[in-house]
Amino acid sequence: MDYYNTLGISKSASEAEIKAAYRKMAMKHHPDRGGDEKKFKEVTEAYETLSDPQKKQMIDMGVNPNAQHTSYRPGSPFEFHFNTGNFEEVFGNFGFGGRPVRKNKTLNVTIEVTLEDILNGRVIDAEIGIPNGEKRLVNIEVPPGIENGQQIRYRGMGEHTLKDAAPGDLIVNIMVRQHNMFQRQGDMLMIKKFISPWDAILGSEITIETIDKKTLTIGIPAGTQPDTMLSCRGEGLPNMRTKVRGNLLIKVQIEIPKNLNSEQKDAVEQTKLKFI
Repeated sequence: MDYYNTLGISKSASEAEIKAAYRKMAMKHHPDRGGDEKKFKEVTEAYETLSDPQKKQMIDMGVNPNAQHTSYRPGSPFEFHFNTGNFEEVFGNFGFGGRPVRKNKTLNVTIEVTLEDILNGRVIDAEIGIPNGEKRLVNIEVPPGIENGQQIRYRGMGEHTLKDAAPGDLIVNIMVRQHNMFQRQGDMLMIKKFISPWDAILGSEITIETIDKKTLTIGIPAGTQPDTMLSCRGEGLPNMRTKVRGNLLIKVQIEIPKNLNSEQKDAVEQTKLKFI
């Protein structure tokens, strides 16, 4: 999809121009006004993408930031997305007839999850504090592969202190805890593995434990250089859209001995002479 063409703007359009174009197109295509629902969704996707500076930069580089992520899962009671830009932000709490629409406030909460949580998904029982002092227990379903900073929106599960108004929404912000072994790169995981200089020179085998506690034996080729990357297919995290797991990358680090005794130093010197 050409997001600029969808909104009828140029690539040099300012933030205000993007918002104005969205407002115009959304009014034109909104289903409540007899518009085309498919076109309205396209217009909304275009606005949410171009109003996000990072996503806009990716678009300008020829990369679609929405191609690898799902924004809605049919049959699920919630939506999940990467930013909070939406129709309400542009139009405010007004209906298309210009009359105010009474709606309770949206609640925002943040939950912390681990890489293990998002490997297979997890349901978290969270106690949500309501501004009137009440507490509500919410079952938050964390989908497999969800990313740090992504949000889950539960419609109608926010504040409801105004009984004659529509309930607000609940937005759950996902924060992925830093792992002590693995680094995340999209749906791939990376782990550092230290080997000795002689194992790098002669070749060897190492064992590693994956994120799901499997033990793998990996061959180290003779002549391996520092920072060599080895890959284990399908041992990373699931992609939210395809459900297929990414790869586990093993970054080989060569550990140089620090404290050699005199006999060891002589052995290294003798070996060095053979290569000169």
